Amino acid sequence: MSKRNAALEALTKAPVPSSSNVVELKADDPAPVPAARPVETASPGATAPSSRPNSDHKTVASSAARSMLYLPPKAKRKFKEIAFHENRKEHDVYMEALREYLERRGHKGLL
Repeated sequence: MSKRNAALEALTKAPVPSSSNVVELKADDPAPVPAARPVETASPGATAPSSRPNSDHKTVASSAARSMLYLPPKAKRKFKEIAFHENRKEHDVYMEALREYLERRGHKGLL
């Protein structure tokens, strides 16, 4: 088994319940009710936050050009593995590689 498969398997295994968080139920007992959280009240002048982003706010999608990249499966798997081991997103690893390539070619500061 490879290191990557062992790490992924360890992350996906269900935790074994300990005796401190197990409640034994009997047929006659009513179901336990979880404690309710206190409800927060808003101040009279407060408004609810908007679900839409502010129109002045720049997102990556609005400030970057889209590009499609086809990789050999082994290269794609390697980028995914690097991202996993460094606890980063694949996109960040791709951007770092592209930035380093452009800097080596003398195009510093593009990304």
